[in-house]
Amino acid sequence: MDDLREEFIAETRETLEILAGQLVQWEKTPDDLGLIDSAFRFVHTVKGSCGFLDLPRLLRLSHAAEDVLSHARDGRITVCPELVSATLAVIDRIAALTDALETGESVFDNDPDLISAMIAFLPSEADAHDSVSVPAADDVKDENLTVIDDTISRNKNRTVRVSLNLLDKLMNGVSDLVLARNEVSRQLRRYGASTEIDHAFGRLSTTVAEMRDAIGMMRMQHIDRLFSSLPRLLRDICIDLDKQIELTVEGSEVEVDREMVEALRDPLTHILRNSADHGIESAEERRAAGKDPVGHIHVIARQSGNQILVEISDDGRGIDLEKLGQKAIARKLLTASQWQKMSDRAKLDTIFAPGLSTADAVTAISGRGVGMDVVRNNMHAIGGTIDLENHEGHGLKITLRLPLTLSIIAGLSLRAGGQLFGISRSSVVEIISVSNRNVEIEHIGEMPIAKVRGERLAYAKLEELLDLAETECSQGMARTLVIIRPAVGATFALDVEAVVDNEELVVKPGAPLIMATGLYAGTTLPDNGRPMLLLDASGLAATIGIEEDIFDRQSERQDSTHLEKRQLDSGLLFETMDGSIRAIRLAAVERMEDFERTAFHEVGGRLCISANETLIDVYGLDQIPDEGHVKLLRLSDGTSTVFLAVADVIDIFAIDAEVAPSLNPEIYEGIVHVDGRPIELLSSYSFFELKSGEVRAHASQRPLCFISAHQEDGWEHRVLAPLLRASGYDVTFDEHQRPSASVVLSLDAGTDNLVGDSRLVKLRDSLRSSEDGRDSIYRYDRAALLSAVSAKIAGGV
Repeated sequence: MDDLREEFIAETRETLEILAGQLVQWEKTPDDLGLIDSAFRFVHTVKGSCGFLDLPRLLRLSHAAEDVLSHARDGRITVCPELVSATLAVIDRIAALTDALETGESVFDNDPDLISAMIAFLPSEADAHDSVSVPAADDVKDENLTVIDDTISRNKNRTVRVSLNLLDKLMNGVSDLVLARNEVSRQLRRYGASTEIDHAFGRLSTTVAEMRDAIGMMRMQHIDRLFSSLPRLLRDICIDLDKQIELTVEGSEVEVDREMVEALRDPLTHILRNSADHGIESAEERRAAGKDPVGHIHVIARQSGNQILVEISDDGRGIDLEKLGQKAIARKLLTASQWQKMSDRAKLDTIFAPGLSTADAVTAISGRGVGMDVVRNNMHAIGGTIDLENHEGHGLKITLRLPLTLSIIAGLSLRAGGQLFGISRSSVVEIISVSNRNVEIEHIGEMPIAKVRGERLAYAKLEELLDLAETECSQGMARTLVIIRPAVGATFALDVEAVVDNEELVVKPGAPLIMATGLYAGTTLPDNGRPMLLLDASGLAATIGIEEDIFDRQSERQDSTHLEKRQLDSGLLFETMDGSIRAIRLAAVERMEDFERTAFHEVGGRLCISANETLIDVYGLDQIPDEGHVKLLRLSDGTSTVFLAVADVIDIFAIDAEVAPSLNPEIYEGIVHVDGRPIELLSSYSFFELKSGEVRAHASQRPLCFISAHQEDGWEHRVLAPLLRASGYDVTFDEHQRPSASVVLSLDAGTDNLVGDSRLVKLRDSLRSSEDGRDSIYRYDRAALLSAVSAKIAGGV
């Protein structure tokens, strides 16, 4: 019986979170039978469960609600706000009694009043006494059978309810398993192993990775679990404030870590209350300002890279900076002269000061100055940030940015002051030696600045930020610059002793005193099992003194074309294993890695590396070295990966001038000039194609090829565009230039707006064509691809 009661509590809670929002929607769309059916099924199931669990109060409440909802479903009762309020009151009492079943606390018994309020809506011919009477034993038995049948139906979906404590324990076990796998991998690289052991370890690594991903998915929940309670919350606020506000929710299907759902609940509630109370004006004020008398609040969730973004925007009055300044000065948070010297962004951020509020009066909803500081503290506690975009007189947009998960991340380990620290690899843009000739450390006043290839960046030593003493050995060695772009804020250069390794890091919560510094995102365990602190990129930027509004999203959008061009037009200069100097486009290079000789294998007459669960081809190396390490460039086209062996990486340079054609276009994209020297630019295309073909002759005029790309750093940018440029074509990704293009290329043959375009060259991923892809070309068939482009330009079809 205890197990049945626990399951009843869990199921009821899950349904309650969704039901309140559905009832609010039912009030707006009374003709939607699906919504009333959902509420009816809920109270019917609760009533049936209470019969054999001996819960008389819940039985009476659910039975009364069932009768009234049954009449509403049959159209015998007209839906009105009062009926919805009475139904919500019963639902709230069911929720309170459900919580009391678990905690043992007593709940005030005014159930007869709630039941009377419900049955008052029944038609006069209905016998109210019979409607709320406790069902007979036979009725309870039948309802019990209904619940059992429903349970059997659910079992067909192969679902099982698992304790959260057990799930956390399982996740911790997988984290330890990942650490053990990393340690075994490190030992295999150190002492060497046979091909059989490497293959066995590859299978083991694959299984661990799949298990980690599966258990990680168990932790994920749709954010709709959080959003479903917002309509009810806003409805209650609107009744208290006598306002009309429309709520729009998007992105309910986004999945987040279950811990994030709980961590977001209070901040989102605070923000919604503030927006409704003194963000949205009264109907009279809105009419006077030429606005719709009905206010609007939009809540949007979306995933951006390794972050979840939740945006809450309204069309209210926004934040009055002048009033905010008066309040801040009155509370002696700063002086009038200090306020005048502050930027608009800094002024706006004072809203997060404890006890500060712009409300003219204290209400039951907000205005006490408690909320925004709590919101920011809660976000920082889980490694998230909050950003404000104010449009005075027109509304406010609040963006919450939080990490996708709190469990395992890809990271780098850095050494500073003789200690190791971790940092998320997603925030690292580039790693470069301080002694590189393209790096200069300058001073503007007393502020140090790193000048990297002419670009000035904020600069700081990690030891100084963490108040650590530099080791004697680090003072005489070449240090390393790590270029970091935090989730919010400007890019900066972090000076460290060295970058030690890149690996998967298991993230653990940090102690409150450590997290309070704002410099750390938690603790982590590298593969050697020794705990180390995980650095927070945004916290480091704030400590350096970089304002968050240096790079806002609007300017990023405006500069997206420029950034894309800069990435495509950058090259990596390196020395080959035979001593020659070559270059390759930086867009195709993911990173550089060091491998010991024991990691190399000769399989099927080719050299390869056993990395994680797959064998990856190695180019540029004739034989396995006798000893030592080999530097490998990791090249990727977005899906596939190969390694290119190099003796050393020399520099990153800008490809400013035109790339001169090469006599060997199958291997070299062309010739570029670096510091006055002609350097052959390797074609990244040649590393991924299965067979080569003839390159068409260069035309005197360069036809324009439009490429339809769905990812900013995918195969089209890294591999296809350089091939076309090396073959004598101009390339664009700009949709506005598509009408003037001679050829249109798309890897997705089903793109709706391209179907029927006579200029279209359709490419496919697989070597063999399907029924739908017989008129498409395999993307690594160079000869067929270039021939098709040439035919389109010549007027063929």
